[in-house]
Amino acid sequence: MRVAYCRRIPAALAVLLLFITNCFSADRKQLEAALAAVEANLKTPVGKKYDEQLGKEFVDHYLPKFKECKEGLPAGTKIDNFDMFVKVKSNGQVADVLVYPESQFAGCTRNTLLTGKFSTPPHDDYWINVHMQMKR
Repeated sequence: MRVAYCRRIPAALAVLLLFITNCFSADRKQLEAALAAVEANLKTPVGKKYDEQLGKEFVDHYLPKFKECKEGLPAGTKIDNFDMFVKVKSNGQVADVLVYPESQFAGCTRNTLLTGKFSTPPHDDYWINVHMQMKR
């Protein structure tokens, strides 16, 4: 399992959002808003610094839990790459997690993160993106 923390997001997610527009209109606005917030956050020096810090925290705290999600899947289940958009409150508590595309594994990781906590973000309701890329 490899985590690509959100530095190369705009082009890939622009295509993703075009697909979502056609398939999941109820979630489109949430995902578009989260993507816009992530992009704005990464344009600031403090946002870039927080992104680097979270990359380390994420790997240390959540990859072992995500491995449990993977082990809980039925044998032979294919795990596709997906994106997680995580909204962090001013105290570091996770407020919301959007995953795309939905899958059993992505849902398990979302549930794991919903009880999570990170270091204090630069401001309240701070959106981050984590791209989960599975090793083949």
